[in-house]
Amino acid sequence: MRTYTVLEQVRMMKKLPLRVSLAVMAISGSALSLAQVPDLVNALDAGGRTMGAGGAFYATDANTYSALSNPANLGFINSSQFGIAFRNLPTSRQRVSGSFTNRTFNGEEFFGKRAITHVGYATPVATGTIGLSFTTGGYLRNQQAGTGLANGQLRVDNYFEETISQTDFFTISYGRNSGQTNYGFGIVVANQYIKNERNLTIVDPQTNQTVGTQQSNVSGNGTGLGAVVGISHTPVNNPDLNVSFSLRTPISLEGNTSTEAIYDRVPGKATLGLAMRTDGRFGSDDFMVYGFQADYYFGGQSNRVIPRKNHLVFGGGLEYNLFKFDARWPIRFGVQMAPSGGAGFDERHALTFGLGYRPYSNKYAVDLNFASPTGGGPVDMSLGITYAVGGVK
Repeated sequence: MRTYTVLEQVRMMKKLPLRVSLAVMAISGSALSLAQVPDLVNALDAGGRTMGAGGAFYATDANTYSALSNPANLGFINSSQFGIAFRNLPTSRQRVSGSFTNRTFNGEEFFGKRAITHVGYATPVATGTIGLSFTTGGYLRNQQAGTGLANGQLRVDNYFEETISQTDFFTISYGRNSGQTNYGFGIVVANQYIKNERNLTIVDPQTNQTVGTQQSNVSGNGTGLGAVVGISHTPVNNPDLNVSFSLRTPISLEGNTSTEAIYDRVPGKATLGLAMRTDGRFGSDDFMVYGFQADYYFGGQSNRVIPRKNHLVFGGGLEYNLFKFDARWPIRFGVQMAPSGGAGFDERHALTFGLGYRPYSNKYAVDLNFASPTGGGPVDMSLGITYAVGGVK
């Protein structure tokens, strides 16, 4: 079966009846539709310790994720540590029916592939702490398929479209402990991978003859430079409370000529987090931490194939630290609320839970966390490992 270029389609349309030519033009110019796709384009949780608590502690926690999430908290780290996380990257698939220009979708979400979503290292220096990290902060993979789709005087058969978007951040940051208030800043390099593949056959139903095909496969990487700053405050009269704020700038992409019409600017992110520690209930050494975090995404573009609008994402949860069997066992529960961040996308809320293991006098810690989407679909899973390179303090 022959694949026609745009110029060949124009020449072909001159020889077709007007009703067929107009329909071919409508199909050729049809834009991507992302209806019912759960929105993790910007709000993917990389799978750290706090994922099981609804993502509520990224702004207030002190670990290798802090290089990106809030560099001020690097100042709390007083020994070198290495962190890595693995998690699944959810995939959505949609069966398409009805009219091609006014499609009906019946979608499902799948577990997706497994990937390393964070690698980080933090080490104290003379006046503070430096953090280096790789973190996946956004992900989308959506597939659409259908056949027998009416389009005016024509019919679309064998329609398949796949869109992939993955945002990776490479960060170097510095944080300083200044008593009750910490400050931090960093440089962020964003790598944005985009792919859009589309195949379909155009048929004249009156003759059942193929009058054209459409095959396109556009992919590429764009990179951009941004900055992140943060502040972390613990009141003098309440040492069990931490209030933190961080700001990451929007990042415009370069070198993405083939994909800039799809996605061309990574939105900025303003984060406010609160965490409170209280005594436990089941042992003298037990304690509980509960918190809340709000992420405001801003500065995206609404006129792209993957549109971005300003929107809020929320997380809340708790972690109970149980001391048993010569180890600390963090037990976590929480909720994540990720509304749609662009026209055509769907919300993605989840109930979260997790368990950690921190043996006494050992250099490593392990965290296993889960997120169950409230709209159905498989449970997300992450595994995080932290290793104290410089010893346990």
